[in-house]
Amino acid sequence: MPQDEEQLLHEQIRGAHEDRDRTRRKLTKRPESREAAAGAFISEAGGTLVTARVIRAEGMFFVLRLNDGKEVRAKSYKGTRSANPNSTLVAVGDDVRIANNEGGLLIEEVSLRRTKLSRRAAGRRSAFEQVIVANVDLLVIVASVGEPKLRSGIIDRYIVAALEGGLEIAIAINKIDTASPEEMDEALYFRDLYREIGYPVHLVSASQGTGIQELKEEIVGKTSVFAGHSGVGKSSIVNAILGRKAMQTGVLQKKFRRGAHTTAASALMEVPQLSTVENPTYIADTPGVREFANFELRPADLKFAFVEFQKFQERCAITNCSHTHEPGCAVRQAVEEDKISIGRYTNYQKLLGEAQREETKRIRNQ
Repeated sequence: MPQDEEQLLHEQIRGAHEDRDRTRRKLTKRPESREAAAGAFISEAGGTLVTARVIRAEGMFFVLRLNDGKEVRAKSYKGTRSANPNSTLVAVGDDVRIANNEGGLLIEEVSLRRTKLSRRAAGRRSAFEQVIVANVDLLVIVASVGEPKLRSGIIDRYIVAALEGGLEIAIAINKIDTASPEEMDEALYFRDLYREIGYPVHLVSASQGTGIQELKEEIVGKTSVFAGHSGVGKSSIVNAILGRKAMQTGVLQKKFRRGAHTTAASALMEVPQLSTVENPTYIADTPGVREFANFELRPADLKFAFVEFQKFQERCAITNCSHTHEPGCAVRQAVEEDKISIGRYTNYQKLLGEAQREETKRIRNQ
């Protein structure tokens, strides 16, 4: 290569490196200044721990909201203490205490969770609780008519998880604008079924705005989390409530007619038009799931999550009836007489079998 061409190539490479360094400085400038401001705030507090709430995750950092409304970034570390053993160390919605450090803000303590939506973490030999979101009031279970198909099994799994986590429950059945007559009949059946049990059910169309006002009235003054199967339109509903495109939405994968994951992680967002100083309204979208594994179901307690069983199980011949095989079971008789949904009872049987298998594993591992 001629000397002048080689020199020109070296200059181009050096220029490219300089451009890259300038870009990196621009990208990191804002977070650094934000953390520096937060450090100054904590220093003014006399070096004591400052309370904040986790509103979302950004890579290795968590974005926290301080009591005065300011947002800062902090990291957890090996010394982070949690009041929630055998569980996700830091989750969206957690109340934490932070301190300033030479390297930035650190999460020192995670408070006991008031409520939670959690699941069994996949890929672990021993049971571990993956907390999706913490310290929320209401779980809105989102399903859809048509595609993905409305599945009562995943609705009931979420109901059990909500009751275990201390959450109120509501159900939103989306995409009614695209429903065929048969699909609409199915949606109306499930609406009536779950309303009779005692859960609010909303038929909505995020794209047309149908039912969104009623859903807003359901969540006002609360912190609500929207969860459900991939592709049911959770993010579209959240955007309709907010009145802006806060969350990315996707389309069904054509090959498998199932949802693509468009929400990467949970995030808490305030709904200004539904908030007051005394009663703010927050919503959280969550990543869609294709399967939902409940965490540490207790076989003896599971029947209480199916609330329609309770008025019948008092008549069971056996006090601790599991409602599966015992003679004189009033719950099974109610199923046969169509007083309890056969679909709900089938979902109960499936969950009970899983709970019994998991309990056997726990006993063996003790």
